[in-house]
Amino acid sequence: MIRLNDIGNNAGVIWRILSTKERMTAKELLLLTDLDMLELGAGIGWLARENKINMTEESGKVFYSVFRESYY
Repeated sequence: MIRLNDIGNNAGVIWRILSTKERMTAKELLLLTDLDMLELGAGIGWLARENKINMTEESGKVFYSVFRESYY
C-alpha cells in the first residue's frame, strides 16, 4: 500500500531525474528511480496534476519531461 507521503516523495525523485534529462520514457524512469510501476504511476500522476511535467506521444511511445514555464 502506498501512503500519500510516499507518493509525494516519489514524485520528487521522478522530477529530479527528469530535470537532468530532456525527456524520458516510463521504462527509463523505472530503471533510474528504482520504483515499481505503481509507485512510478502515482508519482507521475501527482506531477501531472500539479502541472510539473509534460507528456508527449511520439511513434507510439509516451515521453515525460519537466514543464518549464517561459515568460516573454
